[in-house]
Amino acid sequence: MVNTRTDTELSMAVQNALQTLLPQIREEFRTGSGPLDSGGNPP
Repeated sequence: MVNTRTDTELSMAVQNALQTLLPQIREEFRTGSGPLDSGGNPP
């Protein structure tokens, strides 16, 4: 049963990491994904 315990801990850790990283990644995509439209960010 150690495998299930580690799997749950790992899944929870991954979910926590995603919840903390997703907003930052979305902001980076918002600011850095539009160089063709705005042209304000250097390559």
